Amino acid sequence: MARQRALRRRIVVATLVLLSVALLTVYFRESSDGPVHRLEATTMHVVAPLQSGTARLIQPFRSGWNWTSNLFSAQSQNHRLRAEVQQLRSQLAQELLAQQQAAEVKGLTQMTQNTRVFPQGTRFAQARVIARSPTVWYSTVTIDAGSAQGVRVDDAVVNGQGLVGRVSAVTPDASEVTLITDQSSYVDAMIVPSDHEAQGPPQGLVAGSVTGDVTLEYVDRSQKVVAGQVVATSGQKNSIFTRGIPIGYVSAVAQQDVELYQSISVTPYVDFHTLDLVEVVLP
Repeated sequence: MARQRALRRRIVVATLVLLSVALLTVYFRESSDGPVHRLEATTMHVVAPLQSGTARLIQPFRSGWNWTSNLFSAQSQNHRLRAEVQQLRSQLAQELLAQQQAAEVKGLTQMTQNTRVFPQGTRFAQARVIARSPTVWYSTVTIDAGSAQGVRVDDAVVNGQGLVGRVSAVTPDASEVTLITDQSSYVDAMIVPSDHEAQGPPQGLVAGSVTGDVTLEYVDRSQKVVAGQVVATSGQKNSIFTRGIPIGYVSAVAQQDVELYQSISVTPYVDFHTLDLVEVVLP
């Protein structure tokens, strides 16, 4: 029985193959209006509506599958792009920090190598600000250099922009610096004279305040001071600051008839909000 069934299947397959070959031969040899072509057209006419209906039936499922596939693909791409953005942000932050530090180091070098301000052989201790005063009543910062680096109380502190302040307390590895904006800070200062000025420059004291404002005090009313002029240390005898360290510029000048001295506002060159690298002028 098994052999007979196998024989019948082989006969059926062979018959179908021969029939297919015969139909193909007739199809390619007959004209476009032959019976086989007409049979093909009739079959397509009958089957086309069924195919169209089936396509419409499965279209929602196909669309749902495509939407789900695209959603997972978009989520994966979103995670990848987020990671790339985070990496680029990190690289940008590192690059900006490196540029800022390079600019600070360049400014410090130009300041400390200015022999008109600091005599040849002046020693410095480079330090970084590691803490700031937690109260508005005192304008101080803590730096990571102390007596182990040769720092002493009352040493001058500068950065690439100008005068920062003076050392007010020292430990072996750290120091407290009182800024020129502090209410207890007084710095002997002068208005940098123009080349054509015959008389000496106006001199006074740069003082801080509780509000952080800086003023130049004790400048006589008879001396000419205008906005924009540079204010620097005057280097008076026994002063802890050498002559010529930039402090800031005159931002406003006012006079009152009843006052002996002018009211002079000074804008410091140092940006104390971003203060980072400094140099301590060692004795």
